[in-house]
Amino acid sequence: MKKQFNQSAFVRLLAVIFAFALVAAACGSDSSDTSTDAASDDTSSEESTDDAMEEESSDDDAMEEESSGDDAMEEDDAMDEAVCPTNLVIQTDWWPELEHGGSYQLIGPGGEASQDNFSYSGPIQPQYAVGGIETVEVRAGGDAISFTPALNEMAAQDDIFLAYVNTSDVIASWPTIEAVGVAATLEINPQMLMWDPAQNDFSDPATIGASGVTVLHFDGTAYIDWLIGQGTISADQTDPSYGGAPDRWLTSEGSIVQQGFATNEVYKYENDIEGWQQDVEFVLIHDLGFEDYPAMYTVEKSLLDEKAPCLEVLVPVLQQAWVDYWADPIPVTDELISINETFDTYWTLSEGLNTEGVAIAESTGIAGNGPDSTYGNFDMDRVQGLLDATLAIFQERGIDVPDDLSASDIVTNDFIDDSVGR
Repeated sequence: MKKQFNQSAFVRLLAVIFAFALVAAACGSDSSDTSTDAASDDTSSEESTDDAMEEESSDDDAMEEESSGDDAMEEDDAMDEAVCPTNLVIQTDWWPELEHGGSYQLIGPGGEASQDNFSYSGPIQPQYAVGGIETVEVRAGGDAISFTPALNEMAAQDDIFLAYVNTSDVIASWPTIEAVGVAATLEINPQMLMWDPAQNDFSDPATIGASGVTVLHFDGTAYIDWLIGQGTISADQTDPSYGGAPDRWLTSEGSIVQQGFATNEVYKYENDIEGWQQDVEFVLIHDLGFEDYPAMYTVEKSLLDEKAPCLEVLVPVLQQAWVDYWADPIPVTDELISINETFDTYWTLSEGLNTEGVAIAESTGIAGNGPDSTYGNFDMDRVQGLLDATLAIFQERGIDVPDDLSASDIVTNDFIDDSVGR
């Protein structure tokens, strides 16, 4: 018998299938949405991480900039901190001259020259104002202070902060006043021996000794003893009575050999000094082998630690003042003429002398950098060589210079800024 189709049961079965399909579709939809949401969450997480890293990097940059700023501020604070005397006093070793120009550059034109103590003073130029220094006073030396050595004058006068002292004089003075050169003012010593080429031919300086011609010089000059030791001159031809004036040259009618500064006396004798005004020839003491640093900025060794905070900011400024001076010397050299006119002594300058003197300083290396590209630093081997050459000389004079004295005892580059040069 054929079974009858049950419509109600079929309808109920379709309903169950349809419901199951809806549930499956819903589950599939949930899985897809979940994957999308997860991907979205991952992207958001990565973006958040990138943002955080960028923010951290920005913070690091800001911290580095702040650190650099702090360092700069600390450096500025060190420059501005009052670690130096309000009035910086520099004792030179001679009358105002172009070879001292870097010190006068600290003031520049417009200072005050005083005949009472042969000084030039005034406000320090703003670009050199460090360590609380407000004014500078540059004092003349030589017979301006009765030929008292600048080092001795500094030791006797508490207000003198720096003195001009040759390296050889620091060595000779060691048993009585220990001192340290903290910066060179000139690379090569302008000291020379000069003569009249019409009367003597000393193109080979070794022939000076053989000639027997009198060599006029300052008393106690170390290089004279060294030249005697080298056989360049003999002891019996030396005359240590030179005082800086031209009188002996004139009375001898130029028949002598005389010490002087190549950057000064050459022009002065050829052009300015009445009674001569003829050619002279010269040789630098440096070129004879006596490599002295002239007029070093020097302090007493016992006060070096005390003065160190000031020297740290001052020495680079002194270097820069010399570089600036040689770059444009005329404003200061013109002022030097006026200063000497106020002092009203036998020592005078002129525009022609200053121009020629600067040219000689440039051509001979007197105004050059140190052994590298830095102005004012010391070649320690050169200093040691000078020490070795003079030790026996001073000991023979009865000066008890220690055998173990070394270059590092008498000069230092600790305060030098290597970036400052011409």
